[in-house]
Amino acid sequence: MKTIDSITECAAQIHRGEHSEVKPGMSVRMSEAAAPQDSIRQGDLYLTVALSVPEGYIKASKPNVQLVPGNTKGARHCLDSLEGVTMYYPPGFETAGDSWDAMEGPVLELSKERKVLHPTHGHVTIPAGFTVGCTYQREWDQEQRRERRNAD
Repeated sequence: MKTIDSITECAAQIHRGEHSEVKPGMSVRMSEAAAPQDSIRQGDLYLTVALSVPEGYIKASKPNVQLVPGNTKGARHCLDSLEGVTMYYPPGFETAGDSWDAMEGPVLELSKERKVLHPTHGHVTIPAGFTVGCTYQREWDQEQRRERRNAD
């Protein structure tokens, strides 16, 4: 069997839920050996290890367990608790509410281990001591409108 065929078959087994070790929607733990720029994806949310909080981010005055703006089931990426979490927002995030449409979200400094929960994706456990940035998958319709407007 060629390597590509082996990879394709493995992916198909995972998709069908037949793989012996990897299942769709299974929980995952970020490795304590993760380095800056390593990331774990939970649906359209990317959790990326950072060295520090980016310049210009503001300590959240009202931190929220929900990491993705919106009120749909898909936006329910939520921390299991805010205990041991210092949260920072990009400028304008806290006041934008559900209308936030940029690709950058909160940055979390964790002094305690936390889980990012979701009703359909597997939970992601992040060990204590990490700084993790949240970014969002690009929404093509919104981004294309913005690019078209900028091109005019």
